[in-house]
Amino acid sequence: MELGAALFISIATVGVALWGILSQRAIARRRATLEHISKMEADATFIAARRKFIELSKKPEGLAPWAADDKDTSSEAQNIRLVLNEFEIVSIGIQLGIFDYETYRRWFQLTVVRFWSHGAPYIQAVRARTNHPALFHEFEELARWMNDSPKRRKWLRFR
Repeated sequence: MELGAALFISIATVGVALWGILSQRAIARRRATLEHISKMEADATFIAARRKFIELSKKPEGLAPWAADDKDTSSEAQNIRLVLNEFEIVSIGIQLGIFDYETYRRWFQLTVVRFWSHGAPYIQAVRARTNHPALFHEFEELARWMNDSPKRRKWLRFR
């Protein structure tokens, strides 16, 4: 009887320890996501680049003209790439488990979808010009995830 009780307590202890580790990882991932969002929302360089991205995307010709080889070093093209690269970094962070998808989706879902729709012609033009079809692929994946309908919330969420 004592052996059974000791075994039960050992298994329960291991279960509690695993639950603690998994929940701490989830909390750390959410914290990293919120810190990243806060940092980007306060970064003057990124804010200026995002404003320029929006301004250029509202023009009738959109962002595609800035993908031309002769405009590659222009400040406009650099601002566009800065914004697109930010979404690439976030997508990779989500895939690697560094950032929390659900937290990021709640804050940026519409922005990601909108920025992808505006940036897609530029991205397609750069891919064609450089013959590099994988450019900004991670951002494309992030936009695809954000377009999917939201999943139901789970009671215990460790991922």
